[in-house]
Amino acid sequence: MKEAVVLVLLAVLIVGGIGIWVANGNSVPFFSSQPAAVPPAGDAQPGADTAKEAVPAKPLKTQTAKVVKKAPAAPSAEAAPPSQPLLVEPVAEVVVAPPAPKQFPSAKEIAVGAERENISERFGQPSLATTTTSDDGRVLETLVYARRSGRDVTVIRIEDGKVLSAYSR
Repeated sequence: MKEAVVLVLLAVLIVGGIGIWVANGNSVPFFSSQPAAVPPAGDAQPGADTAKEAVPAKPLKTQTAKVVKKAPAAPSAEAAPPSQPLLVEPVAEVVVAPPAPKQFPSAKEIAVGAERENISERFGQPSLATTTTSDDGRVLETLVYARRSGRDVTVIRIEDGKVLSAYSR
């Protein structure tokens, strides 16, 4: 009977510890996908410039990186560590800018016979676009521009790359 009480208390402590750990947002990353960047204790050399060798503390937006092997120092009487750490240098930073807002089209602004490319350049990408091919080989497109949750809508019909009709509501 004593053993059962001890086992129940042990189970309650384990479950409670897991509950606290989960409630704190998994503050201890047991299964982290990124390795810890802790340099070995014997790598620091007096007078060496370690700023180039350090991995940036804050993450950059989006990077493409290459792995560079650290160049060996001049030979010395002391024994070198068995392997040199690999460093990562950023090659390029990629920043995605939000698209510039385009003006909303109205049926009055769209001329019949205008090119499809001109429509896209002037008004941007539509909210909805469909493309079909007729039995006789014509390409028919419908572009729908919408704003204010669909309260303002402009529909443009295009046949073989040229505006056939447009209407707004």
